[in-house]
Amino acid sequence: MYRRAANGSVVDRYGGNIRLAQAVAGMYNFSIRFIEPPPGELWGELTSNGTWNGMVGLFAREEGDIGVANLFITALGGRRKFQEYTFPYGQESTCFLIRRGAGLPRWQSLALPFAQDTWLAVLLVALLVGPVLYVLSQPQVTSGEKLAGRSFAFSTLYTFAVHLRNSRPLLPLRTSLQVFVAFLWVYVIIVTEAYSANLTAFLTVERVPEGINTLKELYQSSFTVYAQGPFFGNNLAAAKNEHARGLSDRFIPLPDLESILEHVVSGEGVYIASINNLIYTISLHTTPQGSPTLRVIKECFQPFNMAMGLQSHSPLKRNLDQAVRMIVEAGLVHHWLDETLLLAKQDRQKAAEWSASTSTEGSANTTDRKIEQSVPLSLEHLQGVFIVLVIGCSVSLFVFFVEVVFRDSWKR
Repeated sequence: MYRRAANGSVVDRYGGNIRLAQAVAGMYNFSIRFIEPPPGELWGELTSNGTWNGMVGLFAREEGDIGVANLFITALGGRRKFQEYTFPYGQESTCFLIRRGAGLPRWQSLALPFAQDTWLAVLLVALLVGPVLYVLSQPQVTSGEKLAGRSFAFSTLYTFAVHLRNSRPLLPLRTSLQVFVAFLWVYVIIVTEAYSANLTAFLTVERVPEGINTLKELYQSSFTVYAQGPFFGNNLAAAKNEHARGLSDRFIPLPDLESILEHVVSGEGVYIASINNLIYTISLHTTPQGSPTLRVIKECFQPFNMAMGLQSHSPLKRNLDQAVRMIVEAGLVHHWLDETLLLAKQDRQKAAEWSASTSTEGSANTTDRKIEQSVPLSLEHLQGVFIVLVIGCSVSLFVFFVEVVFRDSWKR
């Protein structure tokens, strides 16, 4: 990660890999002089004349001693002839970045708090409790029962009003009706409270269609796969997954991230890189309201261990292994990742403030907002309340049966 001057020159570097190199330098008391490969060469690839470019080429020509660049441990292309690795300091998956789809219409939020099976169960209950109440209120067991002798339409509308928590104030007198109505109200209160609470979440959180999330779906799409340099294209071509191998035919390496993101933001392709790289990239691309405009596809591809690079047979390896191991055990790698995201956020805010102070068009809101994913309530979530209702219906029907059987003896 870079901070640059107005003329484009690098003022400062930061990021987990830079902090790692600085920490090792501090432990062994040496100074660092950063050298970057020529544009587009990056980690390094075997050229047509049999030589290596990029970082591997710097090691092969003994122009570099240590390499840091989100470096994956791999022997791809025979690079380990010139490049060795230190003790690994983390593991990353290779994932795909895609444009985030437009949010779903807000009116759909009214149906989203419950899953489809939950809505079907609620509808089934609403259709059944009316007839149950009608049956329970037929026999004239107790004189003065307000719910007895009512029509089927009345029983249906009465239970419908209970579901709206606004029923008529008719208190049942018979035990069976009391049990049934009490359990019905317990069920209704829990269901309606659950719906209301989850509805609030869906009204305040933007819902986005799932879209492409697997390698198979990505392969079946028309998206082009972009990356910085050919490294990831070679990995796709060597993959065991047939869909990943198929994506290598649509792989295009580009020299800089800006041109890649132009294709991703326009919806023409996806960007393949390590997951932490993609998380950082997402943090830099948000709407004025703070919502991300990019997302990571759920199915990732080929995990790698990460390490520092160095020349093959380098005498520095033993000391570097020891230093990296100590840093990993201290938990500094994850700390530096969080620090990098925080610094990126601060830089973005400063850039927005500077833009606002030099423009008459007003400032954009750069506040980051964590997008929570609201979950529709399924039958698994609400199974308890339906069990309560079934128990209530069973008990009330049993009491009703007892009332009918012993009706004559009670009258005597």
